[in-house]
Amino acid sequence: MLFIASVYIISLTVRIWFPAPEKKHLKEKSDLIVYKGKEIEFRFLDYGHDAKHPLAVITPGPFEGLKTVQPLASRLSDRYRVVIPRFPTHSSDKKLLSHSSRTRAEMLDTWLKHQNSESFHLAGHGFGNSVAIEYIGLDGSIPLKSYAMISALGVQEFHFLGYHALNQPVYSLLYPVGFAVDYLLPLANWNEQSIIDMERVRIMNAMDQREYRSILKSLNEPVLILHGNDDKHVLPETAMEHHRIIPQSELIIFEDERLSMADNIESRARAYSDFLQRTENGETRHKTDALPDRLAAAEKDFKFGDVPPVHGWGLVIILVLLSFVTLVSEDLGCIGGGLLVAGGVTPLWIIFLTIYIGITIADTGIYWIGRKLGRPVITKRPFRWFISKRDVDMSSEMFRANGFKIVFLSRFLPGSRFPTYFAAGILKTNFTLFLLYFLLAITIWTPLLLWISIVAGDQMLEYLQIYQEYALQIFIGLVVGLYLVFKYLLPLATKKGRREFTVRMIRVKQRLFN
Repeated sequence: MLFIASVYIISLTVRIWFPAPEKKHLKEKSDLIVYKGKEIEFRFLDYGHDAKHPLAVITPGPFEGLKTVQPLASRLSDRYRVVIPRFPTHSSDKKLLSHSSRTRAEMLDTWLKHQNSESFHLAGHGFGNSVAIEYIGLDGSIPLKSYAMISALGVQEFHFLGYHALNQPVYSLLYPVGFAVDYLLPLANWNEQSIIDMERVRIMNAMDQREYRSILKSLNEPVLILHGNDDKHVLPETAMEHHRIIPQSELIIFEDERLSMADNIESRARAYSDFLQRTENGETRHKTDALPDRLAAAEKDFKFGDVPPVHGWGLVIILVLLSFVTLVSEDLGCIGGGLLVAGGVTPLWIIFLTIYIGITIADTGIYWIGRKLGRPVITKRPFRWFISKRDVDMSSEMFRANGFKIVFLSRFLPGSRFPTYFAAGILKTNFTLFLLYFLLAITIWTPLLLWISIVAGDQMLEYLQIYQEYALQIFIGLVVGLYLVFKYLLPLATKKGRREFTVRMIRVKQRLFN
């Protein structure tokens, strides 16, 4: 163990203080540019050296990498000068630069001016379209001939949770993961095998897609959209929405059958090369030439019902987070899950199953803690934070008198569940009967709470589309508001709930005035 720890420390020290120099690509070049008063080495892969050839710039995605777009650049280089930027992360004086797509778009514009470019074709691959779209939004001084969206990220509604204000908190959770990958896995290049590192995490957290829809709708230049029908990173529905809101665009969906872009490069290269040639010949459409029916379709309002539910790793992350919330507070988990269903993020049955299993594990766990450990456990952290001896005594007496009716009714009285289930365990009640009443109660309660959250959330989520700046606050406020209603307001409908509320108010008054 000591030997392994020593090797690990030595490897980590070498990685931090004596990093291995990055191997220069055969096609790599660099220019020194000045961006916002800082000198920056702008590196790029240059395919084709003839200045007479039209310039095409392909912005690669941070997750897909250069290897994905290099074969495409190579196949286009006989007719075009193709450039793939390698955006710098530090200035010449080693200061960290912003990883935002806006900053990188401005760097690209600065470099194009440095190159004295007259015009160029722009293409983006995957998440690299974030930089491309931001460049279009700059309305730079270098005229754009065309834009190609290849497996393109774009409008925010089709990306992860569909809202910038909801996506960013989740991305923030990746910072510890990126740090661990960069600094805790230095052996045998393990860190280089992961798609998550600090640079990519910074890029995700700096990305803001809220204006992408309006930027894309403002495009006048010819647009080509290339997408795979089985793309796992960006859903094909994203490409279809881009095609709808850009009336002059051409859409090609490839039958990839789970193959990557690199495995289908010939078909994409032919399609893009043909598009570039037709654009150079003036044979592609600008927005002013778009067909009337396409223009009418582009003006229609966006419908959230057209967004497919989240799947893959995105769905796994959501369910893990929801499971943790459910373990802390069952009602909060139900409300949060209902709002995710209302927003079209996940199907109802998946949310219901996740919450149902989470509640069953948590509450039967409380029963077994009471059965195995007994009363002494309530004096220890963290159990004493959730339950008091008085609550257990009261629940024990009620349980002796009314048996399993209390298990059923406690589901509808937030605040009484923990002591009731704990008391059931202490009294060593029949687990089979306990489980039967318990499952019957949550089978009624969980769908009810989900339904109320969906109905209320469906109306509120429509306004999040309009008030994006306040989306997170509205979302949190809605969750907290519904939670308070179920935890404090509904119990007032019962005699026991009103009595407990009165006692609580008397105690508050005594603390304030005594």
